[in-house]
Amino acid sequence: MIRLVAWQAVTLGLALVALAVLLSVWWRQQNDRWLLVTGACVGLAPAFSAWSGLAFRVADYRSGCDGLCLGFRGAPIPTFQGETAGGQFLPGGFILNSLVYLVLLLGWAAVVHAILRQLTLGAHTRLLTRVLLGSALLIAPFALGPLFLPAPEAHVRGDPQRIAINARREIYLYDQLAPLPILRVALDDVRPRTDGQSGMRVCLRTYTFFYLPVGYMYLDMTPVGVHSNAGGVLPRTDSCWR
Repeated sequence: MIRLVAWQAVTLGLALVALAVLLSVWWRQQNDRWLLVTGACVGLAPAFSAWSGLAFRVADYRSGCDGLCLGFRGAPIPTFQGETAGGQFLPGGFILNSLVYLVLLLGWAAVVHAILRQLTLGAHTRLLTRVLLGSALLIAPFALGPLFLPAPEAHVRGDPQRIAINARREIYLYDQLAPLPILRVALDDVRPRTDGQSGMRVCLRTYTFFYLPVGYMYLDMTPVGVHSNAGGVLPRTDSCWR
């Protein structure tokens, strides 16, 4: 997650616009259907930005904060702020986030186009082969993204951070309880255990393919915070703190 002050946001926005223009020019030189490709990317970019506000949610959290730290939604640029308050929409963040996705879509489409030109060996290759190969190259990075790129999460410091790191090492004890394969977790918060025992509870958001949210995983840590002695998974509609 990227937080920017005003001048940084303006600078990043101008740089992204320049990159998008350059990529559009490249597409115009490479393909007669450049307008279709550019138009599709322009349409998909805000859709991806809106989707990120639904998939990537960091609730207001307490650990490592003086009081309560505001949560956010959206990635890599927040598009909403303040989960508990229902979320304040950030129009500037949404525009910047859309520009980020526009550049990513245009850039990856260019990479796929170059790969296809090398692998399909000219116009004699069957159209179905090109379509299937192109679809695989476009979809696979998005589907497997959770294996390589972290999701937004709460930023904790000090001892809660140490406890959260130790908890991540024991995810394997409980991930088989989830209804879908867990490819990525993101820290939600670290708070005292809810069962009355000493120690802390670490709550993690869980994601599967395509960064689809699965729910939560909680790990109840021992008093020293090195290992967990209880844990489990919860659906998206539940909470780690009830």
